[in-house]
Amino acid sequence: MKITLHATEAYTTYIVRAAVELDTDHYPELAGMSEEEALQYIYENGEEMKPTVEDDYVDNLWDELYQSDVIKEKITNEEWEVIQAD
Repeated sequence: MKITLHATEAYTTYIVRAAVELDTDHYPELAGMSEEEALQYIYENGEEMKPTVEDDYVDNLWDELYQSDVIKEKITNEEWEVIQAD
């Protein structure tokens, strides 16, 4: 008897990037919002918001956040499995 097997690996990866300080005085769309409301607005609209710096490589706030330096990377929930191939 021959059995064909695959080994699988699965991970959850968390990457924390360097902080970007945003001065809400430079973002009129955030005027009058609480910190919680502003964070929610940024989460939903970051692609349409201007970055905090002028840089040819970032078009919006999300680009700036995702291109900042990685300060911590953590891999958790490692799972290993051997399964039969089809």
